[in-house]
Amino acid sequence: AERYAQVGITLEIGDAKLGDQIKAYMPAIRHAVLMVLADKTAAQLIDREGKVKLAREVQRETSRVLGAEVEDEEPEDADGHAGDKKDPKADPKKGSKKKKKKAAAELPIRGVHFSSFIVQ
Repeated sequence: AERYAQVGITLEIGDAKLGDQIKAYMPAIRHAVLMVLADKTAAQLIDREGKVKLAREVQRETSRVLGAEVEDEEPEDADGHAGDKKDPKADPKKGSKKKKKKAAAELPIRGVHFSSFIVQ
């Protein structure tokens, strides 16, 4: 069945000068947020973990629109877990080389806060 989501989002920024840039890029930011939401099912948005993941994705995509270099998240398995399975072919002597992720504080968007969240 088709479901409907209404989400109010407030972006937290660290630099007041960024506010003018956000206004200039608002059409692209809205597009990025809608594209993130379009990939979600109601089941993914219902629980807290899904909302936290959505906020993280919105933060990455809006930061990307503003010109920040943002790495993609690790792909999820069928259960929705990102990168928590070990590769049985991995050589333990070589050690694992994980990509360093940029800290959220380095992104122009410091946080994503939901002002409303309705799924029906």
